[in-house]
Amino acid sequence: MGKRGSVRVYRSLDDIASLPMSRAVAIGAFDGVHAGHQQIINMAVTAACSMQGVATVVTFEPHPGVVLRPEEPPPILTPFETKVELMEGLGVGEIAAIPFDLAFAQLPPHAFARRLLSERLGARQVSVGENFRFGRGGEGNAADLLAFGQEMGFSVSALQLLRDEGGSVSSTRIRRLIAQGAVEEASRLLTRPHSLSGTVVSGVGRGRTMGMPTANLRVRPDAALPALGVYITRTRLSSRPQLMSVTSVGTNPTFESDGVVRIETFLLDFHGSVYEEPMVLEFLARLRDQRTFPDKESLMGQMQADVAQAQRFFGR
Repeated sequence: MGKRGSVRVYRSLDDIASLPMSRAVAIGAFDGVHAGHQQIINMAVTAACSMQGVATVVTFEPHPGVVLRPEEPPPILTPFETKVELMEGLGVGEIAAIPFDLAFAQLPPHAFARRLLSERLGARQVSVGENFRFGRGGEGNAADLLAFGQEMGFSVSALQLLRDEGGSVSSTRIRRLIAQGAVEEASRLLTRPHSLSGTVVSGVGRGRTMGMPTANLRVRPDAALPALGVYITRTRLSSRPQLMSVTSVGTNPTFESDGVVRIETFLLDFHGSVYEEPMVLEFLARLRDQRTFPDKESLMGQMQADVAQAQRFFGR
């Protein structure tokens, strides 16, 4: 068991502590902790308050899709550390991050409910989305969970999916929007900007020679990257205030031929080194597609225009 801020974090079934108070539980992968996820979690938080208990989130690490569809794993919207921070902000008291592997995936639905919800957590109330599936092969659904709850002594709330004019709010839809570069629409569904986190690493230093040095961000390989292009971003660095920035997500085709996607950020109104610092990028708006320029001077002119557009954005 670990503790992040005021949240207890359990990393296995055996770590889950017995508590003298009741648990209200929200279950899901919760990648993104988007507006729909927040409704499910908020229901558990509300129920926990009413019973003077604790709100517990059950999630899975890694994402079940990584294990069940290794040939096409989903890009990850929120690394676990980010997920913990977001859930703590919603009032969650505990997070049980169940290791998801092929053995766990083979648990029959009834055994899933009995072992996890009844025996380990002693749940009194459970909140899920209406499309929640669980147990071997996804055999269990919300109706099954309701029946198990009646047998095992917990109530179940299956919330309708949150919908808008574009359809249901889902992690899959948000991943698709980000992959298309539609970061503003993705932010609306997430209720915050989509972000990437990692460490600043050394680049070739070409931006410095053009008077616009960039911080090169190394992210985890499964992170959900926006479509290739240039974005208005907000940058957070350790022990520094938020900084306005412009970020290129691209292969730098004007100079490079290796096809490697690089994340390069120019920090507005900032001078200094950020090498090897942890950095978080928040994607606020898309400026343009990636382009190949005939020469360095043409690229410099476009970069200056990008910065001017970002300054207008932040000044509005």
